[in-house]
Amino acid sequence: MWDLITGIGKFLWVIFQVIVLFNLLIVVHELGHYWAAKWRGLKVEKFQIWFGKAIWKKEINGVQWGLGTIPMGGFVALPQMAPMEMLEGGGDDKEQLPPITPLDKIIVAFAGPLFSFGLAFAFALLVWGVGKPEHVRMTTNIVGWVNPDYPAAAAGLRPGDEIISIDGTEVSGFGGMVDSITERIVFSKGEKIQLVVRRSGVADLMNIEVGYKIADKGAMERPDHRRIGIAPASPAFVAAATEGSPAMNAGLKEGDEILSANGEVLHSPVRLMQIAEQGEGKAIELLVRRAGENIPMTLIPGKPKVPADAGYMTGIVWDNSKGQSLMHPGPNPFQQVLNGATAIFRTIGSLFSSESDVSVRHMSSAVGIGNFYYQTLSDPVNGWRLALVLSVLINVNLGLLNLLPFPVLDGGHITMATYEWIRKKPINLRFLEIFQTACALLLIGFMVYVTFYDVGDIVRGGEAEPIRW
Repeated sequence: MWDLITGIGKFLWVIFQVIVLFNLLIVVHELGHYWAAKWRGLKVEKFQIWFGKAIWKKEINGVQWGLGTIPMGGFVALPQMAPMEMLEGGGDDKEQLPPITPLDKIIVAFAGPLFSFGLAFAFALLVWGVGKPEHVRMTTNIVGWVNPDYPAAAAGLRPGDEIISIDGTEVSGFGGMVDSITERIVFSKGEKIQLVVRRSGVADLMNIEVGYKIADKGAMERPDHRRIGIAPASPAFVAAATEGSPAMNAGLKEGDEILSANGEVLHSPVRLMQIAEQGEGKAIELLVRRAGENIPMTLIPGKPKVPADAGYMTGIVWDNSKGQSLMHPGPNPFQQVLNGATAIFRTIGSLFSSESDVSVRHMSSAVGIGNFYYQTLSDPVNGWRLALVLSVLINVNLGLLNLLPFPVLDGGHITMATYEWIRKKPINLRFLEIFQTACALLLIGFMVYVTFYDVGDIVRGGEAEPIRW
């Protein structure tokens, strides 16, 4: 009973942190608009978190502060800017107000993204100060295992290979937003991906051309991305041996590190599982490090009776915490923000490239962002540090995407104000109302569309199989 209460308490605490972090980025962005509007002498009607009709509101000094019904952002209602009734839950009669200059509109519109960039840098400073959690699976360039059903196996890649570059770009680690193995594969173009590989025992670097595979998904699921069928190297530490299992019979214990299997250096726990399956129950000669001593052991995989189609099992429970480290101090704050911006520009570029398989269905809404926060904050050790790292990217994302020249977004306001400045004449108000409403409907439709896939990801609980690229 106490475990249940504790579990619920932890869940609610994580949810509370998600709500605080998610709404913080909205509030700071909108405060940029609010303070800029006050500075430039604009009329401020509302400051609302979330869109739609207000479920809570309170007027303070002539400004209605509220919480909306649609949890997808927020807004500051500025009647002297372009009309935004669709998102702002309008309907009130508008008082006649003096027009404002295009420069005022540009300053107020740009202030939101500027504050988002400022918050991103503030989070980056925190990451620099408290450190960034890392795992060897993210930082290594070494291939841990190769899926035999994917193109990497056919191209001749092997466990232990070190990937130096992909399509001419030098890569640093499997994970990361910029120039990682994962990013270069996902954003690759063309039918073939060019790898430069260093292999132990081979003097010269190897050039390997590999195809890719995109798994079929249902029409209601988010589409898969390009994969070649490799996964990063990771130490093979034993957390436990299941009672009565082959691992227990072999003498494996908690804390053991398996160094090799049948004379092959073991670069990943998954590779041992492959060897067990491919051997169809044959004995596997292990070299195990225990308390600084290397010990030979023999493991004989077994096949459980249930289910009938089960493969050969070892009974090893792996310790995935091994290989973790803390980069302290964290990365340079300016580099963090720059990497976030670079990642977003590359994503947008891939969205509009005919050679890329990245689509809008890979994007995330407020629900997806909340889910990312939940996953990171669920880490009992480094969750809050990981959330700080994620917050840098999200705030850079929020700032840059809002600068896109699409009506309703801040960039759209800046574009229209610039046009008005050049033309030296305001845009027709009636046309602007219709145009803004149409664009607002498109934006809400896009949010609903992307949210559908975010909800699907949460319901399905993500991938059950090991990640492979």
